Amino acid sequence: MPDWRKTCLIPVLVSTLVASPVLALDEEQARREPSTSEVLADAVLARPLSLIGTVLGAAAFVVSLPFTLPSKSADRAGDALVKRPFRDTFKRPIGQFDSCETLPESCK
Repeated sequence: MPDWRKTCLIPVLVSTLVASPVLALDEEQARREPSTSEVLADAVLARPLSLIGTVLGAAAFVVSLPFTLPSKSADRAGDALVKRPFRDTFKRPIGQFDSCETLPESCK
């Protein structure tokens, strides 16, 4: 086997064997009270970034209107570029990093 194949194959095999299993989100984890560090990270980092994403998404939506109106996909673009970031910024409970799509009852 050529050296370049070994160089590529060995890290892939090691990362596959060492990678921890993915845990599913269960109802109990989703409904637990967020920790102080989660609330702080949400208030200091996530909310301001979501607000920036909402503003940039709104600008991108306006720019995309000449292309989305003829194809009748303006609703889809508005949902992806404006509504979702807005919900994550203003309706998601603080410290809860699950999206409103994952737990829609918490974002009402």
